Amino acid sequence: MAERDSEILQMDSEDGVLTAIIGKEAPAIVMLKVSPVADYPTEPGCFLRGNDYSPVAVVVLLNAPYGTLPPEVQNAPPEIEKLARVAVETGAALAGTLQTENIGIEKIVCNVVGNPNIRYLVLCGEEVHGHNSGTAVKALLANGINEKRTISGSEAVTPYLFNIPLEAIERFREQVALVDLVGEMDPAVIAKAVWSCYQEKPTPFKDYMLHDPGAYSEAGISCTLTGKVKHPEEIEEWEINDLLKKIEGEEAPVKPPAAVKDEPIARLEEVQLEKKREPGVIDQQKLVAVGKSLAKIAEGLNEIAKILMGEAAERVAELPGEERVKVGVRPRIEVEAPPVVEEVPQTEAQEMATLYFANQLKGFSGVLAALEACDQDICHDGCTLPNVAISVIKRLSKLQKDLDASSVVEPRKQVMTAHIADFLTKARALPQDVDRPCQKTAGNCKIGSGCFASGALKMMKLITEPPSPTP
Repeated sequence: MAERDSEILQMDSEDGVLTAIIGKEAPAIVMLKVSPVADYPTEPGCFLRGNDYSPVAVVVLLNAPYGTLPPEVQNAPPEIEKLARVAVETGAALAGTLQTENIGIEKIVCNVVGNPNIRYLVLCGEEVHGHNSGTAVKALLANGINEKRTISGSEAVTPYLFNIPLEAIERFREQVALVDLVGEMDPAVIAKAVWSCYQEKPTPFKDYMLHDPGAYSEAGISCTLTGKVKHPEEIEEWEINDLLKKIEGEEAPVKPPAAVKDEPIARLEEVQLEKKREPGVIDQQKLVAVGKSLAKIAEGLNEIAKILMGEAAERVAELPGEERVKVGVRPRIEVEAPPVVEEVPQTEAQEMATLYFANQLKGFSGVLAALEACDQDICHDGCTLPNVAISVIKRLSKLQKDLDASSVVEPRKQVMTAHIADFLTKARALPQDVDRPCQKTAGNCKIGSGCFASGALKMMKLITEPPSPTP
């Protein structure tokens, strides 16, 4: 057998008969391993470092109050810490936690592309409520990012990757394969996944066939976070284009979707059809219908706010005297009726622009009333309300800029400007400290799986007509 470079692959003995399967001896496997980049791991974080030549890194999704954990894995919840430790002890190159869908993922990308030996990413732990970081990682590996550096197909709220090179993102997607164990909290299962990844021969594990394929074919990439966007969660979607220009030093090549490309043609056809209609009749009916719909929305928002403010006041009244002074009852936001403005003849375009800004202001009045109610309750000590307040301030500032550039007649423009200034004052009076822990993840919020503060701002999406007069 040895002389013929053969080996016995299988031998069975039954009823005194010896059966052997003989085959050529498999050649020795030569596996390429390389050294990581000199400053590896390039980004600090909540992780443990193991065998640099291992083909697997483990990411444990972290459900804990945001902003409360120091950057050491020892301070993570015990069950999370155990998963990370078991992974490294079994042979993982890196094992740590992930909480946020933006900077957290960017740190992982930097540390993985710095070590070409890492070929698998084991993703485990319970999904992070609010952040949806697990779905963001899966979407990144499956779909990449779009022209706005947003992870395509992600369910996360702010899956923006602004602080790392595009080259690093593409390398990350090419270098590693995902082992999806989201929802898994059993250390034995995680250990088996890691063990399977560094076997020389293909090894079955759940629905995967795993083995160590050796180092990636190109040298590691040494990169760190630029720090240009320290709070991605505060970025509004309409700010991304300007932000990308600053990051890249030139205008970002934004390719509009097909529907947007065709919009000018469709709009031209619509205008041509309108010219054939009886002037004034259809437009006025549409304006009245839109106005009624928005009036109902504003009324509903105000009713919700009054109910919440009433409940908050009752809770404060039930507290002992000292606690009542500590909590305090902040003044309610009263929605004032707009003053009567002398009618000025307007064109159809001016009427539509006026209606747009009037409807936006009605929506913001309800949103601010709802946020004021949140501020009198548990949200006052959390991070969600400040994030929403910052977003409202940005949106109101943009609304003022759009109003200044619009065709709205001057008397109405002045009244609307006064309303925006009043709303900005009220929004700036709301909490602005985003470094506090979320009261839902801290276990103090009882509203359920949703969030009233962020939900209040989402109600602005109900105002769909008329379209914005600005591009």
